[in-house]
This record gives sequence, structure tokens and C-alpha cells, in this order.
Amino acid sequence: MGKYIDLRCDFGFKYCMSDPIIMKSFLNAILDGDEDTITRVKFENVEKTASQKDKRGVTFDLLCTTNKGNSILIEMQNSCQKFFKTRANFYVYKLMDSKIKRGFTWKKMKKDIPKIIGIFIMGKNMADIDKAVTRTAECDLDTGKIFWDRHRKYFVSLPQFSLDANNITKRDIWFDFFKNLGRMENIDQSVYERADEGLLRLIEKAKIGALSEKEHRIYEASLKALEDEVDMEEAGYERGLEDGRKEGIEEGRKNNSIQIAKEMKKEGMNPSLIAKLTKLSLNEIETL
Repeated sequence: MGKYIDLRCDFGFKYCMSDPIIMKSFLNAILDGDEDTITRVKFENVEKTASQKDKRGVTFDLLCTTNKGNSILIEMQNSCQKFFKTRANFYVYKLMDSKIKRGFTWKKMKKDIPKIIGIFIMGKNMADIDKAVTRTAECDLDTGKIFWDRHRKYFVSLPQFSLDANNITKRDIWFDFFKNLGRMENIDQSVYERADEGLLRLIEKAKIGALSEKEHRIYEASLKALEDEVDMEEAGYERGLEDGRKEGIEEGRKNNSIQIAKEMKKEGMNPSLIAKLTKLSLNEIETL
């Protein structure tokens, strides 16, 4: 196990990135040139319930609101998914749906909804995404100009990223940390020279030695789940059976959640909170 937390695993991602100062640094690095500097972020409830009984709800990895009231959801995706773009759009529009309350009257609308930005960090290559950052928006097909600016998506492909030692930006440092931090024993001094408050804070928070005994157990379970998920997916590809691959990935995720839930239960955490974090049912948690 390395000196620093692996940001790709569920615990590592949420533990490190749920700090407002760290998140602010990350967002400003990703959105640099597209958005004004973000001075403040507030984390929101990640669970968005279905608006109707026959509709589907969603639980985001992380969700925050900026000082301008814009909503930004951040997802970590480690397994390959055939229709991930569709899923990403569903997440964005589900969040948009939550902005329009029941009984809303369009003609009484005085200003447009806040911007909704989705950032999807991908540990695997996805179809038709062949660069480190792919930015999408709603454009006029003839002119290429932005037609409606209320939503935008950023797909960050870690496999497509490589660090250029001669031209390192804060964005590059963030990508490198997401891709390699869990395997780093030391961090190059040049990183400290370029780092802002958020990156420096991340480096300290991500030190495995700073975790409590309880946090360390949960981290190990989450890291094992990440490794199992990767192994399951690779095995599925080797078999060449699409259905088997999907089944293996889902089984790996379920085992991941069960292991993490067991550790949380040992620590006496509230079953409802465990269910929210692991996405297991209360009945499943009670039988562990």
C-alpha cells in the first residue's frame, strides 16, 4: 500500500474531495477559462429521489453549489460502461429536474435556472473519448456557437492523460493525482511550487498515516473493492461475454458495498447512513 490514498476508490474519492477548499481548487483547475473563479463551494445532499413512482431516482458521488448558485456534480467512474454518455446526461437532467418545483409556472419565471455542470472522471477508456478532457455543451449545429449555456459536461479520461514535465499546470497535477496518487511514495518538489491551498491540503489529507484506525479499515475495504471490480471487468473481457462481464462487475460492486458496510457496522454507524453510503438495503445491512 502506498503512502497516499488512492483517489479512484469510493472512500478515497469522497473522503478527500468532500473538503470545500480541496474541491474549490479542483473545480477552478478543471473549469479554468470556462467559468469565473469559484470562491466558495457548499456540499449538497447527493440523493435525488424520483419525481414520480414509476421514475428512477439517482444518488451522485458528490454534489456542490458554487458562490454563484451553480450546481456541479462530480462522478468517479472506474468500470467501462457502453452507454456512459447516456448515463451522464441522465444525471445532469435529473439534477435539472430538481430545480423545477411542482406547480412551477413558466410565464412567472424571472430568470433562468443556475448552470448545471457535470464532471465525470473516468478510470477506463470510454467509447469515442480519445483525449484527456472532452467538454460538451448544447450548440447550434450550423454555427457551432453555444445555443443554451445552462448545462455543460466534462469527461476526464485518466488513461488518456500523460504528464508533460516541461509544462505542468494545476490541472495536470490534479489529473496526475487522480491517476497515480495511490501509488506515490513521494511527491516531486515542483508540485509544491505550483500547488495552491487546496492541493497542499489534499496532499496532507491524503496521507494514509493520518487516517484513524476506523477510516483505515474502511479505506482498505474500499480499495479492495476497486481492485476486485477491475479484476472482474478484465476477466469479463477475456471471456468475451458481454453479459458475463456485466454480471461480474455488478457482483464485484455488490461485494464491495458489503465489505464496506461490514466495517461501518462494526464501528456502530447508523444503518440508515450505511445504506445511503453503500446503496444496500436496510434488510441487507441488518443481515450482515
